[in-house]
Amino acid sequence: MQGLCLVLALAVTVEALVEYAKAIAKAVRDGEKKTAVTYLAAIGVSVLLCFSANANLYELLGVHFTWPWLGIVLTGVFASRGANFVSDLYSKLKGSQEAKENAS
Repeated sequence: MQGLCLVLALAVTVEALVEYAKAIAKAVRDGEKKTAVTYLAAIGVSVLLCFSANANLYELLGVHFTWPWLGIVLTGVFASRGANFVSDLYSKLKGSQEAKENAS
C-alpha cells in the first residue's frame, strides 16, 4: 500500500509541476502577469506552510532525497495543487453521476 501511495504522490507532484509550468509560461507569453503571480503565490504560500510545519510527505513514504529540503518543497507543490486536483476529480465524478442519472 505504501508503494501505491508513493506512486500517487509522485504522479500528482509531476502533474502539478507540469501544469504550473505550462500555465505560468502561457500567462507570461500572453502578458497576464496577475495570473502568473497568482500561480507563483499559491506555490510559495504552500511551500512556506510546509516548511513551517516541517511537512514532508515523501519522508513519510520512506523517500529520502539527497537534499532533505527537496521533500518539503515537493510536498508544498503537491499541497498547492492538491485542492485543484480534488476539485477537478469531484467535478468529473459528479458530471459522470449526473450523466448516468440523466440516461436513466
